[in-house]
Amino acid sequence: MNFLRDVAVSPDFVFLDSGLRKTAQKSFDRGIQCILKCQIKVNGKLTVWCAQHDEKNYSPRPARTYELVSLSGSESADILELLMSLDNPSPEVIRAVKAGAEWFESSKITGIRVIRTGSDRIVVKDPNAPSLWARFYEIETNRPFFSGRDGVKKYNLAEIEQERRGHYAWYGEWGKHVAENYAKWKEKRSVSTSGNK
Repeated sequence: MNFLRDVAVSPDFVFLDSGLRKTAQKSFDRGIQCILKCQIKVNGKLTVWCAQHDEKNYSPRPARTYELVSLSGSESADILELLMSLDNPSPEVIRAVKAGAEWFESSKITGIRVIRTGSDRIVVKDPNAPSLWARFYEIETNRPFFSGRDGVKKYNLAEIEQERRGHYAWYGEWGKHVAENYAKWKEKRSVSTSGNK
């Protein structure tokens, strides 16, 4: 998506045929519409996105055996970064961003720290640790979960095999960056709105 936008508007791509650049813009715009259609509603409320979605009905879909249907902390952060980078967001984009940022705020995990020990990761209690977000949350309950190569959902990282614990990003600070950029996005929109009155 970022590449398509660059092809469409960046001065670095002025050497391209104008028709090709217009096609890139149309493709980017269709991509934004696809993103909006994929945003998951839970009990009528917009939340975030799965790591992957069905190409026809936009529903959340699994991928590798340990990547089950979920609300994704990682991929959703990247999607929100893209939506917040739009110069003139539509009301639908604004609604999507607000809902996504609210989900990240309500889904942060406190009181734990993830420690890497060799090729393994363990979770320890630490009341002073910074907030974390899980890679995957259950859509119905918003409960973090984990899965090994057997595809069986677990609710404790220690319950999956060491190879998957140590070689996959089950926790991250994705929501921290969302919150920082959302604060800037809101401030920019407030200034822009007040300037148009």
